Amino acid sequence: MKNDLTCGVVRDLLPSYVEGLTSPESNAAVERHLSGCPECAQLRTALAGAPEQAAPEDAKEVDYLKKVKRRGWRRVAAAVAVTVLLFAVGVAAKLFLIGTPIQTQGMSWVISTDVPGQLDIRVYSIWSGTACRQWETEQEPEGIVRVTCRQVLPSPLSNSGDYRAVLNTEGVNAVYLGDQLIWQGGIEISPQIDRIYQAQTPHVGDAPAVGRVLNALRFDTCGSYTLELHTSSAPYRLTLNFSVPQTSGKMGDSEKGLYQDMAAVLAIIGNLDEIECAFQDENGQSWSRVLTVEELNRDLPRIVADYNERFSHSKPCPLYDDVKDYAGSCADLEQLYDAMWWAIELGVYTPQVQS
Repeated sequence: MKNDLTCGVVRDLLPSYVEGLTSPESNAAVERHLSGCPECAQLRTALAGAPEQAAPEDAKEVDYLKKVKRRGWRRVAAAVAVTVLLFAVGVAAKLFLIGTPIQTQGMSWVISTDVPGQLDIRVYSIWSGTACRQWETEQEPEGIVRVTCRQVLPSPLSNSGDYRAVLNTEGVNAVYLGDQLIWQGGIEISPQIDRIYQAQTPHVGDAPAVGRVLNALRFDTCGSYTLELHTSSAPYRLTLNFSVPQTSGKMGDSEKGLYQDMAAVLAIIGNLDEIECAFQDENGQSWSRVLTVEELNRDLPRIVADYNERFSHSKPCPLYDDVKDYAGSCADLEQLYDAMWWAIELGVYTPQVQS
């Protein structure tokens, strides 16, 4: 193929050619000339510039920077690994060593007073996934003893939730397991009675407070119910209207528990005079149980006397003129609650049915 470009023309085009500014046709013509002209080809090479060789000092600097970069990545990776390890150690320490304060919802306990002047407390963990460590028995002001521990996950270090404490009762007025009152003035306190006691309110007109009282009790074992407050004039009455059909005299233990709860409500709602539990039987016939402060105060001497006679080995239940006085302590409320059960169970007290 004929080469139309002279050396002079090619040398004029080479700067633009090297910079890539010439057209494809010019590029083809220049390249044909360069293939047959060593001098112009040498000039093209000079214009393009040969790759520069890095100085030895520069090469060393580059190698140093690469090493620093590699060390930096290693340090970052090591820092991340250490952080992850410390986090894992912290979590393990929290779960297996530090734990959380005792929660009595997952525990049961037995209190024995067989030895005079001593309180033998045995605590058991109900949940298999919980162990206890760092048990402590602390003496607090006003004759309070508090038994505490830390709950952790089971491990070879701590694999049991059981504990036994033997306390001298001299000068001791109350014993707590964590924040749960379990013994007061010679009486073992159930969690339910503690909840009832904590829920007490002076006014029956305070509907939210009355709701908290009822939630602490067991009325729902007789079925769902709605609440009525009669507070326009005395006597102040609280009525529970149950929706589940029930037959009078055929409710079994639920009926005994019903009177326990009714007595407790009269005791802990300060100005409540009467409580009514209203039912319908399967035929739609209405009937109800009503307990009044006046009636209960009248029958308390007989109920308490029979209870103390039958259970003379335990601390006697106090007799007060007014059922409201049993709300003064968990111990008194516990004994009233227990006495009401046995009064119904043994026929000492026979509630009246209203149709």
